Amino acid sequence: MINYNSTKNKSRQRRKVAFYGRVSTEHEEQLNALRNQMQWYEELSRSYPEWDIIERYMDEGITGTQTNKRPEFMRMIDDAFRGKFDLIVTREVSRFARNTIDCLEMTRKLRNSKVEVFFVQEGIWTMDNEGEMNLTIRAMVAQEESRKMSERVKAGQEISRANGVLYGNGNVLGYDRVGSTYVINEDQAETVRMIYNLYESGLGMQAIRNELIRAGRKAGNGKVSWDTTKIMRVLRNTIYKGVMGYKKSQRNNFLDQKTIINRDESTYMYVKGNFEPIISEEQWEHCRQIRESRTRVRLVEKEGELTIEKKGFRVLQDIWSQRLRCACGSSMRRNKWRKRNDGTTPVGYRCYSQLNKGANQVSKDNTIACTVHSVCGWKLELMAEMIFKKILKNEKLFDRAVKKFVDSRRIEENEIKRIKGDFYNEIKAISGKVNRLIDMRMEGELSKEEYLEMRGKVEEEKKQAEQRLADFEKQVEGRTNLSVTQEEGRELLTNMIKSGAKFVEDLVSVFVSKIQVVSDTEFVWLLSFNTNDDIMEENSFDLLVKYNDALAFRKKRKEMLRENQWSDLHVRVYY
Repeated sequence: MINYNSTKNKSRQRRKVAFYGRVSTEHEEQLNALRNQMQWYEELSRSYPEWDIIERYMDEGITGTQTNKRPEFMRMIDDAFRGKFDLIVTREVSRFARNTIDCLEMTRKLRNSKVEVFFVQEGIWTMDNEGEMNLTIRAMVAQEESRKMSERVKAGQEISRANGVLYGNGNVLGYDRVGSTYVINEDQAETVRMIYNLYESGLGMQAIRNELIRAGRKAGNGKVSWDTTKIMRVLRNTIYKGVMGYKKSQRNNFLDQKTIINRDESTYMYVKGNFEPIISEEQWEHCRQIRESRTRVRLVEKEGELTIEKKGFRVLQDIWSQRLRCACGSSMRRNKWRKRNDGTTPVGYRCYSQLNKGANQVSKDNTIACTVHSVCGWKLELMAEMIFKKILKNEKLFDRAVKKFVDSRRIEENEIKRIKGDFYNEIKAISGKVNRLIDMRMEGELSKEEYLEMRGKVEEEKKQAEQRLADFEKQVEGRTNLSVTQEEGRELLTNMIKSGAKFVEDLVSVFVSKIQVVSDTEFVWLLSFNTNDDIMEENSFDLLVKYNDALAFRKKRKEMLRENQWSDLHVRVYY
C-alpha cells in the first residue's frame, strides 16, 4: 500500500513526468525487482491524473555511487536539461544516488533548469523550502549504507579468496572452466608450455611472439594474434603452477569505484587451487627469476613526483638458442645438465616441440613428433672452431670474412657524437633528480632517512653514468670513427680464430645466421658473408668431425671422451 500523505500539500498542476528506477546487479531476482519498481510507479501515477508520463528510465546492474556511470540516468538528465519534462519521480534517495555530493549537485542543477525531483518514500520535493535539508540527511544515510555494504562485500571476498573461489568468467588460456574449477585444455596448454619453454631458453618477448605466430598458435581470443603484453601476462599468471592470485586490483573507495591496478606482486594473496597445474612450480619460479633479472629499478618523475619504477631491459640472449633450428622447424631450448664434480655445468639444446609433445609421439595432425636428441653445447663449439679454422686457411674466403668483421665494428663520427650526447643527457637528467630531492626535503615531503636513501641511489646512478662517459671518451679520443683498418681487422680476427673456444661465441654472432640440425649427426651451417640468401652448392664446403678431433678438443678442456660415446658429425657449411 503506497502512502501519499506526503504529497497532500502539493498543488495539482499539470506536470510532464519521468520515472527513474535502478538495481545494482544483473541477478535475476534484482531484475525482477526492477520490473516491480516500474509497476510500482504505474500504480503511483494512477493517483495523479495531472501527470503526463513522458519517459521511463531504467539502469540495470549498475552501482549508484557514481551518477556518471549510469547511462540511463545520464540520458534522463540530458533530456531534463533540454526541457523534455519538469518532474522526475524516483522511489527513494538510494535509487537516485548513494553519493551525497552527487545527489545534491544534480538536484541543484535540475532546480536551476526548473526540473523538480520527487523522492516518494521520503516524501521529499526538491523545490520545497525544506526539501534540500531533508534530502541532505537522507542522502547521507544512503551513502553510509553504501559504505557498510562495501565493507560487507569485502569481508565476503576475503572468505571467498581464502577458500580459493574462482573469480571472473574463467577465460584463461590453457584452461576451461567447469563448474567451480579449471580443467586443462590440452591444445591451449601446449601454447602455454611453449611460452614458458621459449622464455626459459633465453628468448625475449618479441622473439617468442614471432615463434608463436610462425607456429600458428592461437591466443585466448581464438586468433593467431600475439603481442608482448599477452605473453608477459601468461608468464606472470600463477594459475599455471596451480596457485590462485588475488588482490591484483582494487577499488580506490566505495564512492568513486575506480579500479586501481596493483603492480606490486609481493602484496598479492596466493591460495593453492584445486585444479591441475600446466607448468611445474620449479619452471614457473625459474621464469620469475629470469623476469626479475631483466628488470631494473629506477627513480623516475611522474606528474611532478618521484617514484620507483620497474622497467624491463634487453639482455644478451644465448647465441646458440638464437641460431639453432631443429629438423622439425622448431627452435631449441637451452638446458643445464647435472653439475660436474669440478663445479662446471654442461649445457645442451633440445627441441621445444619435443618438450611439449614428447619424443616418438604421434601429434594431433597424425605426424610423428620430433625425434632429434639433445645437442651438446661443446659439440657446437667444436664444430664452430673447426669451421673458422678452415676459413682461416682459405685466403679468398678469409678476405671476405675480414671485410665483414671490419664492417661489423664500424662506428662513424655522427654516431660517436650521438652516443656522447646520450651520456650528457643522462647525467643532466640525474642531476635534475638530485635537485628535486633537495626541494622535496626542504618542503618536508621526505623525512631525513628517506631523503638520504634516495639521494644515495641517485648519486650512485650519476657516478656510474659519468664513469661510462669517461670510458667512452677515452676510447674515441682523437678519432673520427671507431672502425678498425683492414690490417687491424685481419690481425684481430686471426688471433680470435686461433684462440678457439675463448672467442667462438663472438665469431658466431658475427658470421653465423642459422644452424640447422638435420639429425643427431648431421648439421647445416649458414654463414652471413653477404646479403644474398640464395644457397648455392659452389659456395659451400663439408666437414667431417671425427673422434680424434673431439678427443683433442675435450683434452684441452681437461675433459674425457670415450670412443664408444662418439659418432662422427657430418657438417655442411654454406657461405
